[in-house]
Amino acid sequence: MLGTCEQTVSILYAIVFGAEGACISIGLWSILSAFAAFMVLVVLAQWVARRIWARLTQAPAEMGEDIAPPYEPAVKDDPKYKDSAIRSGRR
Repeated sequence: MLGTCEQTVSILYAIVFGAEGACISIGLWSILSAFAAFMVLVVLAQWVARRIWARLTQAPAEMGEDIAPPYEPAVKDDPKYKDSAIRSGRR
């Protein structure tokens, strides 16, 4: 079962391309490179999922003609005027 290896490949290389009878290196850099690639894939998947979720949950666009104009009072009153309808309680 254990034979001699013609070639040694990293974990990441073995996952992507396959080992095909080669030995797989279990060194620190081999493990870290596979973990870094996994983390990049997780971050990209989260980004894509958030974009899709935001698109699905956004409110439908409103039509421009149905929007009411902002409220404007019929009578404009100056609060500083002596006999104004709107005046402070302090006199």
